[in-house]
Amino acid sequence: GMIISIIASYLIWLMMTGRGIATMAADIVNPKYYNAIMWMQAVSTFFMFFLPVYFFALICYRNPAKFIGFNTKINYRQGLILLSIVVLTFPLSGALAELTKMIPVPKSWEIYFKAKEAARATEEKALININTFPRYLLSMIIIAMLPAIFEEVCFRGGIQNILTRWFKGPWIAIIITSIIFSAVHVSYYGFLVRMVLGIFLGFIFYYS
Repeated sequence: GMIISIIASYLIWLMMTGRGIATMAADIVNPKYYNAIMWMQAVSTFFMFFLPVYFFALICYRNPAKFIGFNTKINYRQGLILLSIVVLTFPLSGALAELTKMIPVPKSWEIYFKAKEAARATEEKALININTFPRYLLSMIIIAMLPAIFEEVCFRGGIQNILTRWFKGPWIAIIITSIIFSAVHVSYYGFLVRMVLGIFLGFIFYYS
């Protein structure tokens, strides 16, 4: 999935921009190439996170949707869970972000981590270059909705599901999955925030 996502991203970039791979790192933050970036984002997350889990479930369990944990019934309980996540994670994420900044690290590490965060912020600024309503809707779907669905399928529906079966219970599986989930985002200052969010999501997925 990772290999296919990289190849697909490069092909999309070449076809939509006509630019070479050598200048891609600099060009990718240029608002001029917004559409190419959006397509790359959608396709790469689909191949990297969703497709491997879907094929695994199809081969091993024959009913991918059931294994992954999709629920066809919507009820008020799910709405309350969603509201609880929103209410709890905003203040908690802020507190954990501040706590991470207080943890002492070597000066060279701090410089490196801050440089990585600055690079990430530049890339995100290019991604959220929203100046029209259609672009706003497109950004909401491709930046917010699709990666969230694909990542949850991978981490909660796939990895956590498998680890729960291995360890004969949820808690070790939830914690390990949350650590992997946070590490994949490659952000020191966001590590604790994402790990705790992953634990929340893992708990909710298992018990709902």
